[in-house]
Amino acid sequence: MENSIEHAIGKANKIRLLAKEVVAKKELSNLNEEFVVEKINEYLEKHRELSEKLEQKQYKQFKRSKEHEITIKKIRAGLREIYGVFILENYTKRHELLEELRKNPSLKNLEAHNRILELHQSSKERLPYYGFVYKKIFEITGIPKRIVDLACGLNPISYPYLGCKPEYLGCDLAEKDLEFIKEYFAIMGIKGSVKKVDLTKNNAGKIVKGTDIVFLFKTLDSLESIKWNISQELLKRLKAKFVVVSFATKSLGGKKAIRKERRAWFERLVKEQKYAFESFEIPGEVFYVLTSAS
Repeated sequence: MENSIEHAIGKANKIRLLAKEVVAKKELSNLNEEFVVEKINEYLEKHRELSEKLEQKQYKQFKRSKEHEITIKKIRAGLREIYGVFILENYTKRHELLEELRKNPSLKNLEAHNRILELHQSSKERLPYYGFVYKKIFEITGIPKRIVDLACGLNPISYPYLGCKPEYLGCDLAEKDLEFIKEYFAIMGIKGSVKKVDLTKNNAGKIVKGTDIVFLFKTLDSLESIKWNISQELLKRLKAKFVVVSFATKSLGGKKAIRKERRAWFERLVKEQKYAFESFEIPGEVFYVLTSAS
């Protein structure tokens, strides 16, 4: 019994060492170690031979192996799909910029807000069009009292562009990012909060209950690459009157257009789940405003 406990602890320590290596990549450094450990465990569950080799070898031996290289590469690739791909080079400057905003904490201080929004790929691309985007959305939905922003990134920093002052819940994977958003809400006196949510676990249903609008911007493609058909499961659980989903219409970097046919699966899914929808586009992004039948 004692040997098996030592063996289990040994493996757990090795997984933690793997997690530390994974988040050593700058673009993944904000991810919580516990979350990365969970993803490594899921990967090892699917690759039993690899899991056994990790158990059997000392970590120094395992680190020199091809299996170690493949594991780190695969885990990082999965995390990059749902998080790291959107993090830009100067992302670490966000705290410095937040301190600048603290000196003049006004929703009219758009310059300070914009400098923060420019640190995240999605919000940077959306930045020239935020006012238009929210105006179009609210023409369909009406002015919201409460917004839940799933996989929010830095999108909550676009609060001044809403043109109204709803309660705002920002949800994402990385606790460090959520702490930043929470601090922003406090500085600005916004009725806002944050919650760590892993959408691959289908745990967003209770969070959005009683919400006017759910934002799900540039997220479903990434989730589908991790877990096929997750969009169907997710939409079933989002019991909000309106869900706003967006997709990129250009590849990362904007060099290649994404054909509209690639979103046909989503339009079929929406109709199957009895949502009515309207859509509109800005350069690089298409938005679907889904209206629940219930």
